[in-house]
Amino acid sequence: MPDPIAPITTQTTPQPPEENLSEELDKAAEATKQKMQQDPALAQSLGTTPDMQEAVIDIEKELLSEIMSNLDNNQISPEEAEKLAKEFLSYLPIQDQKDLLEKLSKLGRRNKEAQGIYLKYAQPVEEDERQKKLALMSEHLQQGNIDHALTIAKGGTPNA
Repeated sequence: MPDPIAPITTQTTPQPPEENLSEELDKAAEATKQKMQQDPALAQSLGTTPDMQEAVIDIEKELLSEIMSNLDNNQISPEEAEKLAKEFLSYLPIQDQKDLLEKLSKLGRRNKEAQGIYLKYAQPVEEDERQKKLALMSEHLQQGNIDHALTIAKGGTPNA
């Protein structure tokens, strides 16, 4: 029992649980990044390149946030949360952007908690691919290669 005569210390205003969680996840991500710098094997277990390693840490943080939110709202059980976390870890390491999206897509199809994360990472990649395709089609059109441009528009690759 606290001493009623003890001096009152400065109290901080409690933060909403979401802010505390976000701060804790940020701290955990930073700790993981520091450990990766000290242990190259740990870094390689996440992804094959520094960019993929960073992406995995970010995704892990977002997935944990989703899991915690769903646990708090009784939308998933602790067993389901553990299963989702283990499934994510089973997809590591991530080789490249294509591998990342394939694995996130698979995770999202099996777990609604991961669907938004997949969409967040897939959208910029798909937009980049669309822009490249448009640029290539434009190039072929400027050269008068209408058939090649049409082949690309249909999802194929021109032979010449």
